[in-house]
Amino acid sequence: MTAADPYAAQRALDAWVAERGYTLNLNPDFAWYQGWFPFQYAFRLARIGRELRAEFGEAALFLVEAFEADEVKRVAGEDRHLYCLVTSPKLTARVSIRAKSGGGLVNEVSRGLGSLLSGSSAGSMLGDPTFEQRFDVTTPSRDEGNRALPMALRQFLLQTSWRGILETRPSGLLMIPYDRRTFDVPTLEPVINNVGQLYQLATG
Repeated sequence: MTAADPYAAQRALDAWVAERGYTLNLNPDFAWYQGWFPFQYAFRLARIGRELRAEFGEAALFLVEAFEADEVKRVAGEDRHLYCLVTSPKLTARVSIRAKSGGGLVNEVSRGLGSLLSGSSAGSMLGDPTFEQRFDVTTPSRDEGNRALPMALRQFLLQTSWRGILETRPSGLLMIPYDRRTFDVPTLEPVINNVGQLYQLATG
């Protein structure tokens, strides 16, 4: 019986990156990612791993293995994420959303306690209780939040039962999917497609 190839996944990743014309960086700039903080919902970073870069017209994608600075989550195996940053001049408004379910056991417990204490009602930020029953929302103003979250984007997020964190600001968008966390081809391909869909709907 032949032993499993320990480098098979890396070779598959390298071949896929070359085929797509992407760039793989094994030593990305941690300070560059830190420079995007503070975010409303994105997890504080302890360190980062490999980075994938790609360009799509006016938009540039930076997708990195990110490890959260939370010891409880590290022990629970919930500290690893994919951070997908898109930079583009088409992004102009600020909003932060976070799915109310699917973030792992530690997140679910802390969010449940937070919602009990906050007292805010669904619809108080955007005037859209249907959307705000499923997502926590923070935005500088209702008008800016509604500009950042066009109806087509909201419909997509609701109809696909999307779970994760999405934060936009002038020139930047961050997506952290809850259900996809590994840095391999079967995960990265749908994640890149998904962040592309969200970007198109946010700027369309």
